Amino acid sequence: MLGITDYLWRLIPANPILLRVVESGGKRRRDLFIRCAYLGLLVFFVVFSLLSSSNQITGNASLSELAKTSSKIFQNMSYLQLGLVALLAPIFTAGAITQEKDSQTYDILLSTPLTNGQIVFGSLLSRLFFVVALLVSGIPIFSITQIFGGVAIRSIALSFAIAAATAFVTGALAMAIATFKVGTRRTIFSFYLFIVLYLVGTLLLDQVPYFQLQGRSINPNQESHISWFTGLNPFLALRVIFNDPTYAPPELGDLPENLKSWPLGWYFSSPASFYINFMFFLSVVLVLPSILMLRRVAQSTVSLKTWVLQKLHISRGDRTRKPRTVWMNPIAWREAKTKASAARASLLRWGFIAGGLAGAVAMVVMYGTEEPVARYVSSASYNLVTRQLSIFDGQRAVTYLVAPGFQLTVDRLDTEGKPKKDVHGPDYLTTISRMRVVDPQRDIPSTGGSVAALEIAPIERRLSEASARQFLLGAVVVEFAVILLIVTNAAASTVTREKEDGSLDLLLTTPITSRYYIWGKLRGLVAFVLPLIAVPIVSALLFIVYDTYRYATGQAGADFKWIVFPEAVFIMPGTLVIVAAFASILGMQMSLRCRTTVMAVMSSVGIVCGICAGMGWCGTASLSSSGNELGVVLGAFSPFTVLTILINPYQFAERLFAEGTEADATNSRVLLFLFSWAAIGVYTAVVWTMYKSMVKNFDMTIRRQSR
Repeated sequence: MLGITDYLWRLIPANPILLRVVESGGKRRRDLFIRCAYLGLLVFFVVFSLLSSSNQITGNASLSELAKTSSKIFQNMSYLQLGLVALLAPIFTAGAITQEKDSQTYDILLSTPLTNGQIVFGSLLSRLFFVVALLVSGIPIFSITQIFGGVAIRSIALSFAIAAATAFVTGALAMAIATFKVGTRRTIFSFYLFIVLYLVGTLLLDQVPYFQLQGRSINPNQESHISWFTGLNPFLALRVIFNDPTYAPPELGDLPENLKSWPLGWYFSSPASFYINFMFFLSVVLVLPSILMLRRVAQSTVSLKTWVLQKLHISRGDRTRKPRTVWMNPIAWREAKTKASAARASLLRWGFIAGGLAGAVAMVVMYGTEEPVARYVSSASYNLVTRQLSIFDGQRAVTYLVAPGFQLTVDRLDTEGKPKKDVHGPDYLTTISRMRVVDPQRDIPSTGGSVAALEIAPIERRLSEASARQFLLGAVVVEFAVILLIVTNAAASTVTREKEDGSLDLLLTTPITSRYYIWGKLRGLVAFVLPLIAVPIVSALLFIVYDTYRYATGQAGADFKWIVFPEAVFIMPGTLVIVAAFASILGMQMSLRCRTTVMAVMSSVGIVCGICAGMGWCGTASLSSSGNELGVVLGAFSPFTVLTILINPYQFAERLFAEGTEADATNSRVLLFLFSWAAIGVYTAVVWTMYKSMVKNFDMTIRRQSR
C-alpha cells in the first residue's frame, strides 16, 4: 500500500514546482509518517468493526448477515475517509496562500520562463498529490469489504470520487485566494473555518423540512429527506450512494414539471454524480481565472480589497484611538485586547455573538409559540366528583358526561419522531396542561351529551420539542467548534508571529520571565474567547429559564421533559472554559516548537480536531453501545458528548433516558454531573502539566531554533 504512492511519484511530469514540493526530503519523511498513521487508522477501524460485529460473523451466520455487516463497515469507512480528507485537504492546500510569499520566492518564480499554467497547476497539484496518494493507498483496505459481498465496486468508486472532488475544489479555492492577493496569514484560518462552516451549515439546513423535497410533496409515497443541499455537501452525497431509504433520490419522472429541466432534474434525481461533476467543474472555474490573471495581478501594487474601496470611493481616513488601561500583566492584556480590537476581528466577534444569541432567542420564541387550535382540553376540563368533561372552544366550554368505560387516547411522538398512541382513563386529564382534541366532530356532539372516547394530542408548536433539541444541539456544537478553531488559531500564531517580526528578541531582553510570559499568553487567550464561550451557555440558559417558567406556572403537564437539563448551567461553563484553555496551551506549544506560523496553525488545528473527533466518537460509541451508566461515565470526559447528553439525551442515550426508568435517568444525571467535574479536573491537570513543561523548556527551545 505504501509503495503505490512511490509509483505515483515516478509518474509526475517534469514540472519544477511540483517536483520541488513533492521531492523535498523532510516533507517526504513527514508525509510517510502521516501516511502510515492514516492507513493504520483505517486498519484499526476495520479490525474494531469486525470485532464489534463478531456476533454476526460466526460459522452459523447467513450470507445476508455477512453482506449487511460488510456493507455497514464500508459505509463507516467511507465516512471516516471523507472526514479525514475534509480535515487534511484544507490543511495541506492552505499552504498555497502564504508559502511562496513567506519564503520570498514568489517574485523569483514569476521571473522564470514558466507559464502561468505551469505555476498554477504545479502549485495546485503539488498540494493535492499527498491527499490523492492517501486515497489511492487506501484502496486495498476498502477492497477487504468485498469479501463477504454487499458492497458494489461502483459504490467504492463513487465514494473515492466524492473524496477526490472535495480535495480538488478545496485546493482550487486556495489557489484563487493566493492569486488574487486576498491571502494573508489570517486567511489560512478563515479559509479553514469557511470549509467547516460550509459542511456543518449545509448538514443542518438539510434537516429543515422546508428545504426537503418531502415537504414539497415531490413523491408523498416515498419517505425521502433529499433536500436542496444534498448535492452540495459531500457527506450527504455519500449517504445517497449507500441506498439509504431516507435518502433515496426521486426518479426523474416523479419530479414536478418545474424541476425536471436540466440541471435541476439531474441535481435531484442523482445528487452524488451531480456533486462529483459540479465540484470538478467548479475547480476548473476557480483555476482558469488564476491562470489568466496571475502575472497581471502580481505586477499590480493594489490589492483586491483596496481596488474595491477605490471603486466605491471609500477612504479609511485618519483614525484616532482613546487611551486604554493596561492590565497588571501586559502580556495577557495584549493577547486579550489587541486581538479583539482589530476591525475585522471586532466585526467577526460581535457578529458571532449577535448571530448566536439571535438564533437562540428565535428558537425559544418558535418553541414557545403554539399553533392555533379549534378545541382543546386542560387540567381543569375533568371533574373527578361529577365525572363531567369540559371541552373548550375558544372562549366557551361545552360540558359532557363521561360514559362508563371511557377511553382517552393520547397521540404522541416517540424519541425517533414516530407516532404512537397511549390509552388512559379520564383521570389522566387532571395531569395535563393543554392538549388539542383530535377530530372532535366525528364522535363528539357539539351541543353536549355523553362521550365514551376522546382522542387528544399535544398542541403543535412552530418548533417541536424534538426539533428544538436537534437545532439547539447543532447550534451549540457548531459554536463550540468555531470557538476551538478561533482560540487554536490565535494560540498557534502567538509566538511564531513574534519570532517573524522580531519582537520576541526584544521581549527576551526585558526582565519578563518565561513563567510570566507563558502565563500571560494563556490567560489572555482564554479571556479573549470568554465572550464567545458565553454564547452557547446563554443559549442553553434561555431554554432552561423558559422550561422553569412553564414548570412553575403549571403549563408543563405530567409528561414534562427539559429541553436542556438544568445542571448544564454548572457543567457547561467549566467544561467549555477548560477545553478552550487546553486548545490554547496546545496551540502555544506548537507555536513555540514550530518555526513558521503556517506550520504551527496546520499542526495545532489538526491535533485539536483529531483529539475532539476521536474523543467524541469514543464517547458516543460507548454511550450507545453500553446502554448503562458506564457510557455516561466514559462520555463525561468528551466535551462534545457532554453537550449531547445535556441537550438531547433522549435520542443519543435512548436506553437510559427514554426507555429506562426515572431512577435510571436520575442516576445518569448525577453521574454526569460528578464525572464531568472530574473530567474538568483532569483537563486542568493536563493544562497545568503542559504549562510547567513549556516554562521549563522555553529557553532551550528558543536557543535551539536560533541556531
